[in-house]
Amino acid sequence: MDFFPLEISVLSADALREYILREYFSYGLLKCRLFYRGIHDIYRVNADEKEYFFKVYRQGIRSMEEIQAEVDLLNHLKLSDIEITTPVTRHDGKFISQFNTANGIRYGVLYTSVGKHEFNQIEETAELNERLGSYIATIHNAWDKYELGKKRWNLDAASFIDNSMDAIRQFSTIHDFDLHFLEEVAKNVSDKLEYLTVERPQYGICHGDIYSGNIRVDANSNPILFDFDFCGNGWRAYDISMYAFPFGMGCDETKLKKREERKYQFLNGYNKVRAMSQSEVDSITLFIPFRRIFNIGTLYISYLPNTWGDSAVIRNVDEDIKLLQKWLELNPIF
Repeated sequence: MDFFPLEISVLSADALREYILREYFSYGLLKCRLFYRGIHDIYRVNADEKEYFFKVYRQGIRSMEEIQAEVDLLNHLKLSDIEITTPVTRHDGKFISQFNTANGIRYGVLYTSVGKHEFNQIEETAELNERLGSYIATIHNAWDKYELGKKRWNLDAASFIDNSMDAIRQFSTIHDFDLHFLEEVAKNVSDKLEYLTVERPQYGICHGDIYSGNIRVDANSNPILFDFDFCGNGWRAYDISMYAFPFGMGCDETKLKKREERKYQFLNGYNKVRAMSQSEVDSITLFIPFRRIFNIGTLYISYLPNTWGDSAVIRNVDEDIKLLQKWLELNPIF
């Protein structure tokens, strides 16, 4: 039979439960339910009185080689005695599963669940922010002893600015927004990035998406990272910017003060493990518009229309442009 083409597919949770039981556990009661849909599909798995998460990667975004590189990076941290989410092997010793769906091959990896609390469920304190800073610096130091090669992308101007702006320009033929403003921001960010070093330890393997939603906390109030899907080579100042100096915190006076306090606390912990130069610290602000261009062009416009639909994409694009304009008025970095 001829089937009408699909843009995306969603694997059956029931069928996936049977697959995971057979390939990973072989016995016992196992539960599997679709937990979250975003760029990838996340299933919550309960087996042997433990919790896991099975990530099914969206078709065409990550190759098997790129996913294996992510797995290898996590295993390196595990061998370095750093607490993070870890990939689980199948009975055959492999980490990556392959599913032949109606719209092509999709890959999946089972990951351990970490921590006891979601980061946003506990009180943010100076001690917690300092612990997180030291923890991230420890990860960066461990990755400096690992060669990533060309198996993962670079978190650089080409990926975050150039590719994103290509998508933004195409979307401007569908929805009317301030394209000129984004063009100016993109150019100014790219110009300033040329002056930043691409040598270790200032530049190296990064998590790529450190924000509260990707952090959990254990019973001893120690932060633990998960979701390493964006990992790649980039500036460490960018890697810490999303949590230490977050765009989404807002622009009113109270939030600006709170943002500065968080940055101070985070860097106090980070510098105890890896001392940052003043030029690195000064560049943190630059990575706010750097990431925002990426969110608008790559996450919203390129990755998520067939999950959210254009109505949600348009809303997010408009809101981010408005907030970025206000943010740059209060933080004139160009």
